[in-house]
Amino acid sequence: MNNKVARIIWIICILIIMGVVGIPKLYQNYHSAPYYNSTNKTIILENEKIHRLNKYQKRQFTKIAKKAINEKDEPFNWQNCRINLRNVCKLSNKHEYKIIVEIRSTLNVKIVNSMIIKLNNRDLINPYDFSVKEYSSGSPGIGKV
Repeated sequence: MNNKVARIIWIICILIIMGVVGIPKLYQNYHSAPYYNSTNKTIILENEKIHRLNKYQKRQFTKIAKKAINEKDEPFNWQNCRINLRNVCKLSNKHEYKIIVEIRSTLNVKIVNSMIIKLNNRDLINPYDFSVKEYSSGSPGIGKV
């Protein structure tokens, strides 16, 4: 009987330790830019067929794209527009991502913006900590992924 109780206590302790260690790691990964330090090849994170970003990451990359558009073009009135995240890729350089967005207005005007951004921090909680390396507006530009 004592062996069974000891096993149960050990199992509970192991589960508690796994929870204490695992939950913060899951939280960190949920709010982080994927493959941030990767220097291998280009990794497609989001397009029509591949969906590796969670909803939070998609929302934050969309905020990054909006901020880059407002910086590189004139400030944009987003009220009458819908922005669609077409492609997000992690490039082979550290901390660099390529984002392609499509903006559609209520007048059915379509604008495609491409940008290569360098994140200054892996954490996406503050999506405005980045620099724009390349930017193109009006057409796919900067090459297609």
